Amino acid sequence: MKKLLAMAALLPTLASAASLLDSTVNVHYHFVDGPQTQNTLDKVWVTAGAELTCPGGAEICNVLTAPTQSLDFSANAIRYDYGGAGTGFLDIQHNRFQFTSLYDDATVITGVQLSTNISGLDASRISFGGHELKVDMRGLQVGADAYFQLDLVTAPVPEPASAALLMGGLALLVAGRRRR
Repeated sequence: MKKLLAMAALLPTLASAASLLDSTVNVHYHFVDGPQTQNTLDKVWVTAGAELTCPGGAEICNVLTAPTQSLDFSANAIRYDYGGAGTGFLDIQHNRFQFTSLYDDATVITGVQLSTNISGLDASRISFGGHELKVDMRGLQVGADAYFQLDLVTAPVPEPASAALLMGGLALLVAGRRRR
């Protein structure tokens, strides 16, 4: 048993997953309707409170023209809020949010949990990879006080040296078990 504990000590401990707070996130909106194309980019510093509010001076407000809309980032979530009587997102080639530069190289997105009151917005409209996330809004209708919240599930990425140490520790464990 002592050998097993000693070998387990060789295994690296994985760093805890990062937070979006106090980081810069890129907020894009892609709107492509035939020859009409708008691709916005706003770089936001994530702190307490809503990072983007429309109407306002952000580029995204040139595309999202409904009465009041906001994007709020927290440690591991993105929330979109719409305030107004209701509106629709056009059913065109591209009509989507895209969030990039989410987390640093030591953390990746491994899943997304959606909560919303927007009819038709479901997991099939969300795609993600390592450090980015897309939300397809084509053809969706939003009522008064509509929202979506994306809770991000993350995992740390071990450094190459840590991964090698982990593999070496596991090999020692297996070798020790075989000798018995």
